[in-house]
Amino acid sequence: MNTGLKTIDELILRHGIKTAESQDTFQQVMSWSGNDPRAAHYKLPFCFYQLITNLPATQNVILHHFYLPHRKARLASFLINSQGKIIEQVFYQRDAKYVKASKKLQAMVQRAYLATSSVAA
Repeated sequence: MNTGLKTIDELILRHGIKTAESQDTFQQVMSWSGNDPRAAHYKLPFCFYQLITNLPATQNVILHHFYLPHRKARLASFLINSQGKIIEQVFYQRDAKYVKASKKLQAMVQRAYLATSSVAA
């Protein structure tokens, strides 16, 4: 993988792209149900909040956050539906090199979740 940023490449090599609920210094994966009460108290981007609160309670989504531990900052967040498709994304870093790396990371996340959902089917 080559995101264009050595630090992000090293984090991906060290931690991988997780698809099951977990948390480490690089990423956090959480499963949310539609209209989840945590949405009101968790610092979600507004577009994520709207999607989660408008989903039926029977529908689940996965919230996947990526962090830059060396900068103590958020990198990107993705909201993934039960079919493994990214339905919303937010890139927090505005620098062009971080946006480019986030887009490459988005493609990796999409492949990981599509592979997981096709195995489960």
